[in-house]
Amino acid sequence: MKRLLAGDRALFLFYLTGCFLFFELNYRYWYRFMEQYNLFLFRKDFFMELLGQPGGFNEYITAFITQFFLLPFFAACSLAVLSGIIVCFFHLFLQRCGVKVSVIIAIAPVFLFWVYPVESIASVVAALFATGAALGYSCVKKPVVRYVLGFVLLLPAYLLAAPAHLLAVALMIVYEVSREGKARFTVAAGLLLWAFAIPLLAMRTAYVLSIREAFLSKHLYHPEYPIPASFGYIWCSFPLVALLIYTFRKQKKVFNKEWMNTAALLLLPVIIMGGFILYKQHPLEQAYRYDWYARQQQWEKITEHAGKHPVKDKDALVYINLAYAYTDRFNEALMRIPQIGEEGFVPYDPKTRLGLIEASEVAWLVNHTNAAQRFAFVGVLSAERCVQPRLMKRLIETYLVNKEYQVAEKYIKILENTLFYSRWAREQRPLLNPEKAASTDWIAQRRKLNPITDNNYDLTKALPDALAFLIDDHPENKKAFEYGMGYLLIYKDLAPFMHYMNLLKEKGEPVPVPYQEAICVYYSAVESNPEAFRSYAIDPKVYERFQSYLSQAQRLSPTLLSRQYGDTYYYYAQFVQPPKRQNR
Repeated sequence: MKRLLAGDRALFLFYLTGCFLFFELNYRYWYRFMEQYNLFLFRKDFFMELLGQPGGFNEYITAFITQFFLLPFFAACSLAVLSGIIVCFFHLFLQRCGVKVSVIIAIAPVFLFWVYPVESIASVVAALFATGAALGYSCVKKPVVRYVLGFVLLLPAYLLAAPAHLLAVALMIVYEVSREGKARFTVAAGLLLWAFAIPLLAMRTAYVLSIREAFLSKHLYHPEYPIPASFGYIWCSFPLVALLIYTFRKQKKVFNKEWMNTAALLLLPVIIMGGFILYKQHPLEQAYRYDWYARQQQWEKITEHAGKHPVKDKDALVYINLAYAYTDRFNEALMRIPQIGEEGFVPYDPKTRLGLIEASEVAWLVNHTNAAQRFAFVGVLSAERCVQPRLMKRLIETYLVNKEYQVAEKYIKILENTLFYSRWAREQRPLLNPEKAASTDWIAQRRKLNPITDNNYDLTKALPDALAFLIDDHPENKKAFEYGMGYLLIYKDLAPFMHYMNLLKEKGEPVPVPYQEAICVYYSAVESNPEAFRSYAIDPKVYERFQSYLSQAQRLSPTLLSRQYGDTYYYYAQFVQPPKRQNR
């Protein structure tokens, strides 16, 4: 028995360590991204409002824990600790049911959190409430006292952490089935009826709720999204495992202590957990990493990482283009990055949370303040908890630029009551003074670049037309100009591109190398006009390399040409198929 307990301790410690490594290595940036969808306010009315809703206390605890996900290792630590406590509760509960089993059995349901990682830890906290309530119920030996306690426990389990009462009652029923006595099935039926009656009574008396919110609370998942099937798998696994273990409790071959302590049995979970740690990653891990760097304004880290790793998805590409634009290397990197067209510059008609954030970032980059505000506002409304502190910061910035000081102050007051955003919010409060705002450099600069024309084009649906309005209103809008020219080059629209090159020439500004290469292509393949070509100050080295390319294009294979000229626009113009345009 001592050897078995020692094996259990080792396996439990391995599970905690593996849990930490799994979430830290594979989901670190995902949970940092999800932090912004749980706003915690240090205010009494915030606590009282949540406490007055089914499952509100669970949401309060969830939001309190989640705000610390910004800190290194905190998300992984909290998930490991919470799941570890659930394992302990469930293991003790199984023992209270009269079945002596290894901790492996108790880990099995909780391991589903690895298989189906949860966006919000609300369901994890609710599971902790449920297993804790079931364990407390099983610790009472006197039947009558236990029955009364069961009926009493289900009510706070519902009010504080709904739907914890549903899992708790399922485990209580399993425990009653494992007891002796004629009343056990009657009590089990009574507990089940009471668990289903509580939400029905609540929605007809104290609360105005839909059926879904009454039973599962509106805080467990986004109220407008379907509840994932994984929720049912995870929660049903607890009573199912307990019932199966009780059913086969007398099978000595299954529960032989010596067999359960063998290295083979311990090796199996080690292999499975190790496989998950090494190979299960979030499909958008790169995009969430770049989103985190963008939040910190660490654009150089994005370009550094992108230089060492291939682009895995369009969301990551949006951030890479943003990063190169912010570091004034957009023109230089345009042909070096595998572009996919307009969706690599800005998400097309974004509906997802990440897409709305990216659209707001791009609009802010190109100085389209109203578009940045609109995407941020939609992102705040569509957030999991209908709040979004990161985009609230963007709303404050746009309202200050647009001189809507009263609205800006509303969001400043909200963020002043947070832990990690309060300092930033207090720094913005002096800008509510119109004179102070007008004399602040970044506000004054953005006000100068505010669109003059009534631009009806949606930035995410109508590239490059939406950018053309920004450029025509303010030719000095460098970022909008770079993005617009980048679009035209990617799609090989050289006629409108040359229109803007003429404007650039008239201003006497230097022409970036990719633009010079495109000018060479235009006057070589589209319009033969030596005099017009000479009017552009083409760098002799650029022209010599272009002539070298022309002389070798017929002799060398595309592979060799790619090695020598793959970073040039003339190679792109000849060999690379332009991306498919969005239907607009």
